[in-house]
Amino acid sequence: MAESKKVSVENGTDLVLVLLFAGGDKKTENEEIVGNTRFDKLMFLIKEETSLNKYVTDFSFDAYNFGPYSSELFDSLQALVNAGLIRVERSETEEYLDEADRYQIEQQVDENTESPKTAVVYSLTPEGKTVASALFQSLSKSEQEELTTVKRTFNSISLRKLLQYIYRKYPQSTTESLIKEQIC
Repeated sequence: MAESKKVSVENGTDLVLVLLFAGGDKKTENEEIVGNTRFDKLMFLIKEETSLNKYVTDFSFDAYNFGPYSSELFDSLQALVNAGLIRVERSETEEYLDEADRYQIEQQVDENTESPKTAVVYSLTPEGKTVASALFQSLSKSEQEELTTVKRTFNSISLRKLLQYIYRKYPQSTTESLIKEQIC
């Protein structure tokens, strides 16, 4: 008889899956996260404002173009995409999501080219949902509540409001920001 191994959250990569699994304002579980900037800021807030920070020690957040940024987070996201646990889709939008997205798109597109306004949308694959559900269940009730509160509070507000919150509360993380004047 095979012994089943209990899974538990051990690091930031596991927490990425759990964050995607957590419910938000629109869905009770597996609510997608729209945009790299938003994903980065949600993980930053988990590290700064919850007891889950003990799992995020492998992600360092540095002041960067749009506030706190972790290259390790995006390495983890890419590894989870490659493993088939996270789905990445591009979604066309009517408007730019925020100043950060507008700036990023304009820097990457020739001035004479009309660019479609797209956003990156992260969600769990069926396999990812299975793994993330088990990881989520391994958290204590209070950790689940903290995670869900961060997602419910900050995944549904405009990215501008999310950035304003971070820029005002954590000014040390915005010293390199290219959009500080537009946000504050």
